[in-house]
Amino acid sequence: VTAAPRAADDTESRLAALWCEVLDRDEVGPDDDFFELGGHSLLALRLLALVERRFGRTLKLAALFEAPTLGALAAA
Repeated sequence: VTAAPRAADDTESRLAALWCEVLDRDEVGPDDDFFELGGHSLLALRLLALVERRFGRTLKLAALFEAPTLGALAAA
């Protein structure tokens, strides 16, 4: 973990909480890569379902492959 999510970015902080839940981690940083932290396609689908439920926004699986870091996905 390189750094904590940027406090000013609510989307990133909320998304970090979901990553922690899905990846069973205490913390993740904006430069952390979902797949390097142990994420795989089934966990990615679980993450996307949580994003849809909690953010009300649907993301395609390709979005996570195109933006695999927390910061990049939050920006997307």
